[in-house]
Amino acid sequence: MGLAAALLFLLLAAPAAFAEQYTVGDSSGWTSTGDYQSWVQGKTFTVGDTLLFTYGGSHSVEEVSKSDYDNCNSGNAIKSYSDGNTVITLSNPGAMYFICPTIGHCAGGMKLAITVCYG
Repeated sequence: MGLAAALLFLLLAAPAAFAEQYTVGDSSGWTSTGDYQSWVQGKTFTVGDTLLFTYGGSHSVEEVSKSDYDNCNSGNAIKSYSDGNTVITLSNPGAMYFICPTIGHCAGGMKLAITVCYG
């Protein structure tokens, strides 16, 4: 029984051991001049990975629904962040959507859509 429990633990811990942290926008960070549709290309996000959003005081991050992402609506955020150094753990597979709620920023392209895969 002990061996089975140890193997189960290793299997469950394995995805976290290989998790990656992605700095959104790379060295530029989360800015109103970023091209996040290009930034996301070629990246594979998996459960356990993290997104690091680094940004100045005129920006923040909101996780939103697809509809709010498409329409740049910041009134119904799932989660909001404003600490300037936000780490978001990708806990579940599926689509995730992020915007900057500052007026005009999302419409100008400051938004990110990703798909999280399981392991």
